[in-house]
Amino acid sequence: MRKHVKLTLCCAAAVLLAAGCGKKSDTTETTTAASETQAEITDKGEVTKLGEYKGVEVTKADTAVTDEEVEARIQNILAANPEIIEITDRPAQEGDTVNIDYVGMKDGEAFDGGTAEGYDLELGSGTFIDGFEDGLIGATTGEERSLNLTFPENYGNADLAGQAVVFDVTVNKIEEKKSAVLDDAFVQRVSDFSTVDEFRADTLSTLQSEKEQNAEQQLQNDAFQVAMDNSEFSVNEAAVDQLYENQLSYYENMFSYYGFTLESYAEMSGMTEDEFKDQLRKDSENGIKQQLLIDAIAEKEGLTIEDADRENIAQQYGSDLKTLQDTYGEDGIDERAMIYKVIEFIADNAVVK
Repeated sequence: MRKHVKLTLCCAAAVLLAAGCGKKSDTTETTTAASETQAEITDKGEVTKLGEYKGVEVTKADTAVTDEEVEARIQNILAANPEIIEITDRPAQEGDTVNIDYVGMKDGEAFDGGTAEGYDLELGSGTFIDGFEDGLIGATTGEERSLNLTFPENYGNADLAGQAVVFDVTVNKIEEKKSAVLDDAFVQRVSDFSTVDEFRADTLSTLQSEKEQNAEQQLQNDAFQVAMDNSEFSVNEAAVDQLYENQLSYYENMFSYYGFTLESYAEMSGMTEDEFKDQLRKDSENGIKQQLLIDAIAEKEGLTIEDADRENIAQQYGSDLKTLQDTYGEDGIDERAMIYKVIEFIADNAVVK
């Protein structure tokens, strides 16, 4: 835990809009990250009725931090940072972490990807193929073992699938995890603080900052949504279709990269593929409406983007402005800056209950 936690302001509406608007001036690639050769449709539609957006009523969430919340956070920190003890007086057992060197051989020759030095392996984690971790239970520090194993038939590497191999393993070190205890020594191990009291005070401060940040973000989202509900739109269906197709392509490419299909991801999310697509199209239409509202309010209020607004975007992205402008283009950064500016304008003029 650090003494100062950098909090990122990120309004949900801004994220959705930023994913669907803006492009570098020297390309027709949209910032949905999907490779598109079709020119972006600039006619998104119009706001047929700009409803009330100043003085909208919203409720700010309670930001008080309870003792129970502080204790729960500390217990999570303790669980995530167990004490690691080197074992020298007994053999390795399940749950221990062994530091090992190993060489995997097939037909007497080392195979690609089967060799490593100084690898930390938790016994019982199921990280390696069946038999590898079990074969190291009972080993002592400095011991060498040869493990005769067989790769599973469905192993990803066809050259090894179903093949008999031998792993020559050397155990360099054995360690066990012991539940951490909240004391000054633990505090000094995991943070910049010296005492439990300082650590507890920082945990309270961190939780308070998180709650304030979340409450402010939710207030902005709620105020913007009220402004959306108060307004009426006529959207260009062709623009909605284009944004939908771009987003669909983006998700398909992303899921494929991580070994998923659109159908399998939808199932993990409790939806069918058709339901996922229906929701994505609704989100695309809503994103178009949000952009129309942003533009309409910015025009009516005469809002303009200044250097401070651009720097604010760079801060939100955790980058420098030039890098972002090189990536998204100057127009793209200004569009994102306007999203934040309008959303904050609505929230600043809201009536908070």
